[in-house]
Amino acid sequence: MIESIRIRNWKTHGDTSLSFNNGSNVLIGVMGAGKSSVLDAISYALFGTFPALMSKRITLAELVKNRPRQEQEAEVKMHFTVGDDKYVVTRKIGQSGNTAKLERNGAHLQTQPTKVTEEIEGILKVDYDTFSRVVYSEQNRLDYFLELRAGQRKKEIDHMLGLDTFATAEENATSLLNNIKSTIEFEQQSLDRTDIKLLQTQSEKFSKELEQLQKQQESLKEEEKKLKAEMTAKEKELDSMKKALTKKHQVEKENAELASKVKTLKDEMKKIDSLGIDTRDLQSKKKELESQTKKLANDLAELRDADRQHEKRIAACEANIKTNEKKLQERQKILAEIKEHKGKDIKHMLDEAIETSQKTSTEMATKQGRVVELREWVKELSKHISSCPICERELDEELRKKLLNQKSKNLETFNEEIENHGKKLKSLADEQKKLKELHEKLIAAEGRLQDSEGVEKIIENEEKIREAAQKAHKEAAAKITEIEKEHEKAKESLNKALEDERTLKRKEGYDTDMKLASKKIEANESLLKEIDIDEKTIDAEQGKYLKCSNSHSEIASKVQGNTKLIAELDRQMSDKQTQIKEYQSTEKRIEKKRKQLANLNKFKAALIDTEALLRNRLVSSINGLMQELWPQLYPYGDYLGIRLATKKDDYLLEVNANVGVGEAWLQVDGIASGGERSIACLAMRIALAMVVVPNLRWLILDEPTHNIDSSGISKLIEVLGGTLPRLVDQIFIITHDEELKQINPAKVYLLNRDKAANAPTESAEL
Repeated sequence: MIESIRIRNWKTHGDTSLSFNNGSNVLIGVMGAGKSSVLDAISYALFGTFPALMSKRITLAELVKNRPRQEQEAEVKMHFTVGDDKYVVTRKIGQSGNTAKLERNGAHLQTQPTKVTEEIEGILKVDYDTFSRVVYSEQNRLDYFLELRAGQRKKEIDHMLGLDTFATAEENATSLLNNIKSTIEFEQQSLDRTDIKLLQTQSEKFSKELEQLQKQQESLKEEEKKLKAEMTAKEKELDSMKKALTKKHQVEKENAELASKVKTLKDEMKKIDSLGIDTRDLQSKKKELESQTKKLANDLAELRDADRQHEKRIAACEANIKTNEKKLQERQKILAEIKEHKGKDIKHMLDEAIETSQKTSTEMATKQGRVVELREWVKELSKHISSCPICERELDEELRKKLLNQKSKNLETFNEEIENHGKKLKSLADEQKKLKELHEKLIAAEGRLQDSEGVEKIIENEEKIREAAQKAHKEAAAKITEIEKEHEKAKESLNKALEDERTLKRKEGYDTDMKLASKKIEANESLLKEIDIDEKTIDAEQGKYLKCSNSHSEIASKVQGNTKLIAELDRQMSDKQTQIKEYQSTEKRIEKKRKQLANLNKFKAALIDTEALLRNRLVSSINGLMQELWPQLYPYGDYLGIRLATKKDDYLLEVNANVGVGEAWLQVDGIASGGERSIACLAMRIALAMVVVPNLRWLILDEPTHNIDSSGISKLIEVLGGTLPRLVDQIFIITHDEELKQINPAKVYLLNRDKAANAPTESAEL
């Protein structure tokens, strides 16, 4: 049982709370009052969706209330009971995502939206698909099943009755049977093309040839191994001799290079001696020049730092003078501006313009809301309808034209007034902008005026400071030039002394290198006497190695050829043995598949018989319930009964009619009026709900009186108040028809909303 629901910021609802009873619960209101939104909220709370959302006629973002302002979040909270357990489900839609929570008897059960939906489907033992087709009749869609095509209708009803699993199983069984037959035929053809005796003879022949080759291969590999060892030993000896000869050549080359280096070093030392450098007082002279150069550099740096301070002071003075001269000029302009607007209350004029603009905007919004409502009236009345678009009562053509003319004139008048308001608002906006800019400009001008006081005295002081700094800068520049010349001369003398010092050190290095090179030459001469080898000795050893290598290559080639031949014979023998095994395996598979074929044929026949038996029992139960309901729902005597007839590719809803010569079962879709169709479909929906979901005894009807005449409505009121509550635990009815207030007993709510003002839905229990 659904005990209550609270919806916040959901479509047109601000904050609506409704409680429900066993039996009938009725929500009455005009078009757009928010009635169907309550049913959508019930479906969303249980399954996280509802028909309009599922078919993408509306998006999740559009569910959040956006008039008169955009809300940030919508919430649906519903209490329901199943057995002795009490459940609370809460779902929210917001900018940060969608959330859900399910509680049972006050304890947490699930939080993730998909998990909450799966948990509720398990608790109710019904999924959204079945709920939306059996329990929930969307607005004016009682006859949903009559509108479907034949094949589609059978598919939908079979799915609700759980019979579609039999059809799927039968199709899968047939497909599997055909696959097995095709496999048997294909594999039998493969066996017929294979000569098994020939394969066995070839396999034995390859086996004998392979044994002989393997014995020959063992002998060749032993000989190859001996030659390989001999060749490796000769290769090592030859390599050692080549390395010794290479070493000999390297030492000879090194000695020639060292002799050339000694000669070059002697020549360089003679050149340095010819320069006549005085080594006695070189160090004392170098230290004296370094000290002099350092002192001049320090003096020069101090003078330059002092001169930069003079330049900064001059630049700062000039910047301050320029800034204060601009302030003096701006002061004259500000005094002129203040004098021009003196005596005007600009702030008061701005406040009056804003107040007038707000009043005009309010009047314009009210008229725009009225225009939206009038356009809806004109749109509906222009369709040559025969009933009121709100209450669906009969509407004659003369009254329709009169209403259309009246609403059209009103719409034209309001549009003209809105256009005039728009022009006035534009004019007021321009005036506000000008007054605001002027007000801000005068305030800023008064502030700037204070900043310009005393600038004449500041300019005078800055000019004096600048003059003193310019004089000091000129004196410093002359002194810097003088010291720079002295510093450059000292640097040149110091560089000459440093170069002489480096030349003497270079001579010392040359003498050391020459002594080391002479010692290395002597050591190399001793080493050359120890190396007793030449190219002729190496050539003789190379010949022995090549002879051994050729013998090894010849044997290795034979081994390689035998290896390929053995591999090929082994492959051919394995291939024949694989074909023999595959032949035997195929024989076994064919026998096994023939047994499977027999068992599947029996299973398919059992599926067909079980589906037919189960369909007959379910349809019989549905027809029994419909026959019991029909006299209580249908107020006339021309249709004596109702049934759901099963055909090969369809289900037909039929009534038992008096046709003059007796009774006959005729399709509702072919002979019934709109009201009769609605009553017949209501009976079928109740019966389907009782059979398909017997544990969930709910029924949701949106505008069930659509196309039903006054007698039918009276009969429906009796059934909804008396008979139906004995069969169904809870009934939810959405209607604009105030006659349904008469359902007794029933909990009745009136829903209302001021659409012109974009006001939220209001509810009141009657």
